[in-house]
Amino acid sequence: MKRIVSVFIACILVITLAGCGGKEHEGEAKTPSGSSAQKGRNYQEVINDFNEKGFKNIQTEKLEDLITGWMTKDGEVESVSVDGNKGYSPDVWCPNNVKVIITYHTFPADDEKPGSTKQEDFQKDNHDESAKAALEVTFPVENAKRSAVVAITNGLAADVFAKDGNTYDVSKFHSYADTSGNVKDYFMKVKSWGTWSAKNEQTWRVDSLILEHIYSTVANAALDVTFDGTNYMISNITGTFGHMDLSDIGSGSKVPYLTVPAKLIKNDRIQADVDALDHSGDLEKYAARMAFENHGKYLYPYGFECHWILDLINEEQSHVDGSWFFKVGVTITNQYGTKRDAIAEGTISGTTGNPTVKEFNVH
Repeated sequence: MKRIVSVFIACILVITLAGCGGKEHEGEAKTPSGSSAQKGRNYQEVINDFNEKGFKNIQTEKLEDLITGWMTKDGEVESVSVDGNKGYSPDVWCPNNVKVIITYHTFPADDEKPGSTKQEDFQKDNHDESAKAALEVTFPVENAKRSAVVAITNGLAADVFAKDGNTYDVSKFHSYADTSGNVKDYFMKVKSWGTWSAKNEQTWRVDSLILEHIYSTVANAALDVTFDGTNYMISNITGTFGHMDLSDIGSGSKVPYLTVPAKLIKNDRIQADVDALDHSGDLEKYAARMAFENHGKYLYPYGFECHWILDLINEEQSHVDGSWFFKVGVTITNQYGTKRDAIAEGTISGTTGNPTVKEFNVH
Protein backbone atom coordinates (compact mmCIF):
# COMPACT_ATOMS: atom_id res chain seq x y z
CA MET A 1 0.00 0.00 0.00
CA LYS A 2 3.05 2.31 -0.13
CA ARG A 3 1.95 3.25 -3.65
CA ILE A 4 -1.27 4.78 -2.35
CA VAL A 5 0.62 6.89 0.20
CA SER A 6 3.10 8.09 -2.43
CA VAL A 7 0.23 9.04 -4.73
CA PHE A 8 -1.46 10.82 -1.84
CA ILE A 9 1.64 12.87 -1.09
CA ALA A 10 2.15 13.59 -4.77
CA CYS A 11 -1.39 14.90 -5.02
CA ILE A 12 -0.67 17.31 -2.18
CA LEU A 13 2.55 18.59 -3.76
CA VAL A 14 1.22 19.23 -7.27
CA ILE A 15 -1.64 21.55 -6.32
CA THR A 16 -1.44 24.66 -8.50
CA LEU A 17 -3.51 27.61 -7.44
CA ALA A 18 -4.91 30.29 -9.73
CA GLY A 19 -2.64 32.96 -11.21
CA CYS A 20 -2.51 35.01 -14.41
CA GLY A 21 -0.69 35.81 -17.59
CA GLY A 22 0.01 39.39 -18.48
CA LYS A 23 -1.78 40.78 -15.37
CA GLU A 24 -1.74 40.46 -11.59
CA HIS A 25 -2.39 36.90 -10.40
CA GLU A 26 -5.25 37.83 -8.08
CA GLY A 27 -8.56 37.27 -9.82
CA GLU A 28 -7.10 34.95 -12.44
CA ALA A 29 -7.41 31.21 -13.11
CA LYS A 30 -5.49 28.75 -15.28
CA THR A 31 -7.24 26.43 -17.73
CA PRO A 32 -6.87 22.68 -17.07
CA SER A 33 -6.62 20.15 -19.92
CA GLY A 34 -7.60 21.48 -23.34
CA SER A 35 -11.13 21.25 -24.70
CA SER A 36 -10.46 18.14 -26.79
CA ALA A 37 -9.25 16.24 -23.69
CA GLN A 38 -12.49 16.99 -21.81
CA LYS A 39 -14.83 15.36 -24.33
CA GLY A 40 -16.08 11.99 -23.11
CA ARG A 41 -15.31 12.59 -19.45
CA ASN A 42 -17.98 12.84 -16.75
CA TYR A 43 -19.11 16.43 -16.36
CA GLN A 44 -18.71 16.36 -12.55
CA GLU A 45 -15.00 15.53 -12.96
CA VAL A 46 -14.60 18.43 -15.37
CA ILE A 47 -16.36 20.77 -12.93
CA ASN A 48 -13.92 19.68 -10.22
CA ASP A 49 -10.94 20.38 -12.50
CA PHE A 50 -12.09 23.91 -13.22
CA ASN A 51 -12.96 24.52 -9.57
CA GLU A 52 -9.49 23.44 -8.47
CA LYS A 53 -7.96 25.84 -11.01
CA GLY A 54 -9.88 28.76 -9.49
CA PHE A 55 -12.72 29.34 -11.98
CA LYS A 56 -15.79 30.90 -10.32
CA ASN A 57 -18.42 31.05 -13.09
CA ILE A 58 -18.94 27.43 -14.14
CA GLN A 59 -22.21 26.57 -15.85
CA THR A 60 -23.61 23.40 -17.37
CA GLU A 61 -25.85 22.77 -20.34
CA LYS A 62 -27.71 19.52 -20.94
CA LEU A 63 -28.07 17.72 -24.24
CA GLU A 64 -31.16 15.64 -23.46
CA ASP A 65 -30.50 13.23 -26.30
CA LEU A 66 -29.86 9.85 -24.65
CA ILE A 67 -32.19 6.90 -25.22
CA THR A 68 -30.38 3.89 -23.76
CA GLY A 69 -27.09 5.31 -22.46
CA TRP A 70 -25.16 2.36 -23.86
CA MET A 71 -22.88 4.08 -26.37
CA THR A 72 -22.81 7.50 -24.73
CA LYS A 73 -23.01 7.56 -20.95
CA ASP A 74 -25.27 9.75 -18.86
CA GLY A 75 -23.24 12.81 -17.88
CA GLU A 76 -20.64 12.38 -20.65
CA VAL A 77 -19.17 15.70 -21.78
CA GLU A 78 -19.73 16.82 -25.36
CA SER A 79 -17.83 20.12 -25.22
CA VAL A 80 -16.36 22.75 -22.90
CA SER A 81 -16.05 26.43 -23.72
CA VAL A 82 -14.07 29.08 -21.84
CA ASP A 83 -15.26 32.64 -22.46
CA GLY A 84 -17.06 31.34 -25.54
CA ASN A 85 -14.04 29.49 -26.94
CA LYS A 86 -14.62 25.75 -27.47
CA GLY A 87 -11.07 25.33 -28.75
CA TYR A 88 -9.28 26.79 -25.73
CA SER A 89 -5.77 25.61 -24.90
CA PRO A 90 -4.51 24.17 -21.60
CA ASP A 91 -2.45 26.15 -19.07
CA VAL A 92 -3.72 29.57 -20.17
CA TRP A 93 -4.33 32.28 -17.56
CA CYS A 94 -7.55 34.26 -17.78
CA PRO A 95 -9.96 36.11 -15.44
CA ASN A 96 -11.48 33.65 -12.97
CA ASN A 97 -14.99 35.02 -13.57
CA VAL A 98 -15.14 34.21 -17.29
CA LYS A 99 -18.00 31.93 -18.19
CA VAL A 100 -17.12 28.24 -18.42
CA ILE A 101 -19.87 26.19 -20.08
CA ILE A 102 -19.75 22.40 -19.80
CA THR A 103 -22.17 20.71 -22.19
CA TYR A 104 -23.00 17.08 -21.47
CA HIS A 105 -25.32 14.29 -22.62
CA THR A 106 -28.19 13.07 -20.47
CA PHE A 107 -31.64 11.56 -20.71
CA PRO A 108 -34.67 13.72 -21.50
CA ALA A 109 -36.47 15.35 -18.60
CA ASP A 110 -38.72 12.98 -16.67
CA ASP A 111 -41.87 14.09 -18.43
CA GLU A 112 -40.20 13.46 -21.82
CA LYS A 113 -38.64 10.02 -21.25
CA PRO A 114 -40.02 7.37 -23.62
CA GLY A 115 -42.50 5.13 -21.82
CA SER A 116 -42.58 7.36 -18.73
CA THR A 117 -45.50 9.32 -17.36
CA LYS A 118 -45.68 11.94 -14.65
CA GLN A 119 -47.77 9.56 -12.58
CA GLU A 120 -45.13 6.82 -12.86
CA ASP A 121 -42.39 9.26 -11.92
CA PHE A 122 -44.44 10.50 -8.97
CA GLN A 123 -44.89 6.93 -7.78
CA LYS A 124 -41.17 6.24 -8.20
CA ASP A 125 -40.27 9.35 -6.17
CA ASN A 126 -42.65 8.29 -3.44
CA HIS A 127 -41.15 4.79 -3.45
CA ASP A 128 -37.63 6.24 -3.15
CA GLU A 129 -38.65 8.42 -0.22
CA SER A 130 -40.42 5.51 1.44
CA ALA A 131 -37.33 3.32 1.01
CA LYS A 132 -35.13 6.01 2.57
CA ALA A 133 -37.54 6.43 5.48
CA ALA A 134 -37.63 2.67 6.10
CA LEU A 135 -33.83 2.34 6.00
CA GLU A 136 -33.44 5.36 8.29
CA VAL A 137 -35.23 3.47 11.06
CA THR A 138 -32.68 0.65 11.23
CA PHE A 139 -29.66 2.40 9.75
CA PRO A 140 -29.58 6.22 10.16
CA VAL A 141 -28.01 7.99 7.19
CA GLU A 142 -25.89 10.04 9.59
CA ASN A 143 -24.01 6.87 10.50
CA ALA A 144 -23.49 6.09 6.83
CA LYS A 145 -22.16 9.61 6.22
CA ARG A 146 -19.64 9.43 9.06
CA SER A 147 -18.56 5.93 8.01
CA ALA A 148 -17.89 7.08 4.45
CA VAL A 149 -15.70 9.94 5.67
CA VAL A 150 -13.79 7.65 8.05
CA ALA A 151 -13.15 5.04 5.34
CA ILE A 152 -11.82 7.57 2.82
CA THR A 153 -9.78 9.34 5.51
CA ASN A 154 -8.01 6.17 6.65
CA GLY A 155 -7.69 4.87 3.11
CA LEU A 156 -5.70 7.98 2.15
CA ALA A 157 -3.98 8.80 5.47
CA ALA A 158 -0.19 8.78 5.60
CA ASP A 159 0.08 7.97 9.30
CA VAL A 160 -1.89 4.74 9.71
CA PHE A 161 0.79 2.22 8.80
CA ALA A 162 2.70 -0.15 11.05
CA LYS A 163 6.47 0.22 11.43
CA ASP A 164 7.09 -1.95 8.37
CA GLY A 165 5.43 0.72 6.22
CA ASN A 166 3.42 -1.87 4.33
CA THR A 167 0.66 -3.09 6.64
CA TYR A 168 -2.05 -1.10 8.33
CA ASP A 169 -2.09 -0.58 12.08
CA VAL A 170 -5.82 -0.41 12.83
CA SER A 171 -5.09 1.10 16.24
CA LYS A 172 -3.92 4.22 14.38
CA PHE A 173 -7.12 4.62 12.38
CA HIS A 174 -8.79 8.00 12.84
CA SER A 175 -12.31 8.49 14.12
CA TYR A 176 -14.82 10.86 12.56
CA ALA A 177 -14.32 13.34 15.41
CA ASP A 178 -10.51 13.22 15.37
CA THR A 179 -8.78 16.60 14.94
CA SER A 180 -5.66 15.77 16.94
CA GLY A 181 -2.05 15.11 16.03
CA ASN A 182 -0.54 15.93 12.66
CA VAL A 183 -3.76 16.75 10.81
CA LYS A 184 -1.98 17.33 7.50
CA ASP A 185 -1.40 13.57 7.34
CA TYR A 186 -5.07 12.68 7.35
CA PHE A 187 -7.79 15.26 7.98
CA MET A 188 -10.59 15.52 5.40
CA LYS A 189 -13.11 18.36 5.58
CA VAL A 190 -16.63 17.79 4.26
CA LYS A 191 -17.37 20.25 1.44
CA SER A 192 -20.61 18.58 0.28
CA TRP A 193 -22.50 15.54 1.58
CA GLY A 194 -23.65 14.71 -1.94
CA THR A 195 -26.85 12.81 -2.75
CA TRP A 196 -27.87 9.85 -0.56
CA SER A 197 -30.38 7.19 -1.56
CA ALA A 198 -31.52 3.80 -0.28
CA LYS A 199 -29.94 1.16 -2.49
CA ASN A 200 -31.64 -1.72 -0.68
CA GLU A 201 -32.91 -2.60 2.80
CA GLN A 202 -29.38 -2.57 4.29
CA THR A 203 -27.40 -0.19 2.11
CA TRP A 204 -27.09 3.53 1.56
CA ARG A 205 -25.69 4.87 -1.71
CA VAL A 206 -24.01 8.28 -2.07
CA ASP A 207 -23.00 10.18 -5.19
CA SER A 208 -20.82 13.31 -5.31
CA LEU A 209 -19.58 13.18 -1.72
CA ILE A 210 -16.95 15.92 -1.75
CA LEU A 211 -14.15 16.02 0.82
CA GLU A 212 -11.17 18.37 0.97
CA HIS A 213 -7.74 17.60 2.38
CA ILE A 214 -6.02 20.21 4.53
CA TYR A 215 -3.84 21.10 1.48
CA SER A 216 -7.00 21.69 -0.61
CA THR A 217 -6.83 18.48 -2.66
CA VAL A 218 -10.45 17.51 -3.36
CA ALA A 219 -11.96 14.03 -3.26
CA ASN A 220 -15.19 13.47 -5.20
CA ALA A 221 -16.54 10.04 -4.27
CA ALA A 222 -19.42 7.68 -4.92
CA LEU A 223 -19.82 4.55 -2.78
CA ASP A 224 -22.11 2.17 -0.89
CA VAL A 225 -22.36 1.81 2.90
CA THR A 226 -23.87 -1.36 4.37
CA PHE A 227 -24.52 -2.07 8.06
CA ASP A 228 -24.14 -5.72 9.12
CA GLY A 229 -25.41 -5.14 12.65
CA THR A 230 -21.93 -4.51 14.06
CA ASN A 231 -19.75 -2.75 11.50
CA TYR A 232 -20.23 -0.41 8.58
CA MET A 233 -18.97 -1.87 5.30
CA ILE A 234 -17.80 0.43 2.49
CA SER A 235 -17.85 -0.87 -1.10
CA ASN A 236 -18.05 0.12 -4.77
CA ILE A 237 -15.88 3.21 -4.34
CA THR A 238 -15.41 5.33 -7.46
CA GLY A 239 -14.33 8.90 -8.06
CA THR A 240 -11.18 10.99 -7.87
CA PHE A 241 -8.77 12.43 -5.34
CA GLY A 242 -6.89 15.14 -7.19
CA HIS A 243 -5.49 13.18 -10.13
CA MET A 244 -5.79 9.83 -8.36
CA ASP A 245 -8.49 7.27 -9.09
CA LEU A 246 -10.33 6.65 -5.81
CA SER A 247 -11.20 3.11 -6.83
CA ASP A 248 -7.58 2.27 -5.94
CA ILE A 249 -8.40 2.47 -2.24
CA GLY A 250 -11.47 0.29 -2.71
CA SER A 251 -9.68 -2.58 -4.42
CA GLY A 252 -9.49 -5.82 -2.50
CA SER A 253 -12.05 -7.40 -0.22
CA LYS A 254 -10.06 -7.40 3.03
CA VAL A 255 -8.74 -3.85 3.21
CA PRO A 256 -9.20 -2.94 6.89
CA TYR A 257 -10.29 0.68 6.45
CA LEU A 258 -13.31 -0.46 4.43
CA THR A 259 -14.75 -1.97 7.62
CA VAL A 260 -15.63 0.84 10.01
CA PRO A 261 -16.38 -0.16 13.62
CA ALA A 262 -19.08 1.78 15.45
CA LYS A 263 -16.59 3.30 17.90
CA LEU A 264 -14.98 5.33 15.09
CA ILE A 265 -18.22 7.15 14.29
CA LYS A 266 -19.69 7.39 17.77
CA ASN A 267 -18.90 11.08 18.29
CA ASP A 268 -19.69 14.02 16.07
CA ARG A 269 -17.07 16.54 15.05
CA ILE A 270 -16.75 19.67 17.15
CA GLN A 271 -17.09 22.46 14.63
CA ALA A 272 -14.93 24.85 16.65
CA ASP A 273 -12.08 22.32 16.52
CA VAL A 274 -12.51 21.92 12.76
CA ASP A 275 -12.52 25.69 12.25
CA ALA A 276 -9.39 26.02 14.39
CA LEU A 277 -7.46 23.86 11.90
CA ASP A 278 -7.77 26.48 9.16
CA HIS A 279 -5.00 29.09 9.36
CA SER A 280 -5.29 30.28 5.76
CA GLY A 281 -6.10 33.81 6.95
CA ASP A 282 -2.97 34.19 9.07
CA LEU A 283 -0.62 35.06 6.22
CA GLU A 284 -1.78 36.97 3.16
CA LYS A 285 -0.23 36.01 -0.16
CA TYR A 286 1.06 39.49 -0.96
CA ALA A 287 3.02 39.58 2.31
CA ALA A 288 4.43 36.09 1.72
CA ARG A 289 5.49 37.01 -1.82
CA MET A 290 7.18 40.18 -0.60
CA ALA A 291 9.10 38.27 2.07
CA PHE A 292 10.13 35.68 -0.54
CA GLU A 293 11.38 38.33 -2.95
CA ASN A 294 13.14 40.40 -0.26
CA HIS A 295 15.02 37.32 0.89
CA GLY A 296 16.15 36.70 -2.68
CA LYS A 297 17.38 40.29 -2.94
CA TYR A 298 19.26 39.85 0.34
CA LEU A 299 21.03 36.76 -1.02
CA TYR A 300 21.66 38.31 -4.45
CA PRO A 301 22.16 42.04 -3.81
CA TYR A 302 23.22 42.84 -7.40
CA GLY A 303 19.89 41.78 -8.82
CA PHE A 304 17.08 39.35 -8.06
CA GLU A 305 13.83 39.55 -10.00
CA CYS A 306 10.86 37.18 -9.63
CA HIS A 307 8.75 36.61 -12.74
CA TRP A 308 5.45 36.31 -10.88
CA ILE A 309 3.39 37.03 -13.97
CA LEU A 310 5.02 35.02 -16.74
CA ASP A 311 6.93 32.28 -14.97
CA LEU A 312 5.02 31.24 -11.85
CA ILE A 313 5.41 27.47 -11.59
CA ASN A 314 3.56 26.80 -8.34
CA GLU A 315 2.12 28.55 -5.32
CA GLU A 316 0.09 26.88 -2.62
CA GLN A 317 -0.96 27.58 0.93
CA SER A 318 -1.13 25.13 3.80
CA HIS A 319 -4.31 25.49 5.83
CA VAL A 320 -2.48 23.83 8.73
CA ASP A 321 -0.16 26.75 9.53
CA GLY A 322 -1.00 29.30 6.82
CA SER A 323 2.46 29.02 5.23
CA TRP A 324 2.93 29.63 1.51
CA PHE A 325 5.10 27.62 -0.88
CA PHE A 326 6.36 29.36 -4.02
CA LYS A 327 8.22 28.09 -7.06
CA VAL A 328 8.92 30.76 -9.66
CA GLY A 329 11.32 31.64 -12.45
CA VAL A 330 13.83 34.36 -11.51
CA THR A 331 16.62 36.40 -13.08
CA ILE A 332 19.79 36.85 -11.03
CA THR A 333 22.46 39.49 -11.71
CA ASN A 334 26.05 39.20 -10.43
CA GLN A 335 28.50 41.98 -9.53
CA TYR A 336 29.67 42.19 -13.15
CA GLY A 337 26.20 42.78 -14.50
CA THR A 338 25.87 39.30 -15.97
CA LYS A 339 22.34 37.92 -15.81
CA ARG A 340 21.21 34.31 -15.61
CA ASP A 341 17.81 32.69 -15.36
CA ALA A 342 17.08 30.27 -12.54
CA ILE A 343 14.23 28.85 -10.47
CA ALA A 344 13.66 29.88 -6.87
CA GLU A 345 11.49 27.93 -4.48
CA GLY A 346 10.79 28.22 -0.79
CA THR A 347 8.30 28.35 2.04
CA ILE A 348 7.19 31.46 3.92
CA SER A 349 5.49 31.01 7.29
CA GLY A 350 4.39 33.32 10.10
CA THR A 351 1.76 36.03 9.81
CA THR A 352 1.00 38.94 7.52
CA GLY A 353 2.62 41.29 10.01
CA ASN A 354 5.63 39.05 10.58
CA PRO A 355 6.36 36.68 7.68
CA THR A 356 9.32 34.31 8.12
CA VAL A 357 11.43 32.56 5.51
CA LYS A 358 11.32 28.88 6.43
CA GLU A 359 13.03 27.41 3.34
CA PHE A 360 14.63 29.01 0.29
CA ASN A 361 16.57 27.49 -2.61
CA VAL A 362 17.70 28.66 -6.04
CA HIS A 363 18.67 26.23 -8.77
